[in-house]
Amino acid sequence: MTALLLAVRWAGPLSVLLTALVYDAAGAAVMMLVCLGVTVAWRARPPAALELGTDLVLLLAAWSSVLLLYERLTWWDLVVHFAATAVLAELGFRALERWGGLSAARAVSHVLVVCALGAALALLWEYAEFVGNATVDPRVQVGYRDTLGDLAAGTAGALTAGAVGAAARNRAGPARGGSGDRGVRADGRGQR
Repeated sequence: MTALLLAVRWAGPLSVLLTALVYDAAGAAVMMLVCLGVTVAWRARPPAALELGTDLVLLLAAWSSVLLLYERLTWWDLVVHFAATAVLAELGFRALERWGGLSAARAVSHVLVVCALGAALALLWEYAEFVGNATVDPRVQVGYRDTLGDLAAGTAGALTAGAVGAAARNRAGPARGGSGDRGVRADGRGQR
């Protein structure tokens, strides 16, 4: 799994170079956002499966933009909003927990916090789409129907991620502190 994670981590910077050389500066800028997300995922040290899933979903979302899949497949935008918000909300929860913003949460609290984080991320993303449409590229989809669909898909993704994350932590059991994290004690601090 470590070699796969390293390969996917390096796919971000390589995607920046590829889009800058083959496509355009806007595509390279989107890929730089992916690099930021990949770096945050790496530094948050979530379970390996969550880090890998986050990195792959972010790459998929960015390449979908560069390859104009959102314009070609009308339903694809909702799928990506669901998946991206899911992994980012769960990652946000794990990062807050690791960096001391949360104590070990019960399953219901886990689901509610992840869902709230996801709804907030979905809202921020819609603001970014609006600004992107107005200042960068008018092809960025905005409008009442698109915005509400994206918010609904993102919130549903976060709710799903919260439920899956809580279930995964419960399966990990108290022997690992219920965290399932690599090298993290039950109190959320890294082992030395």
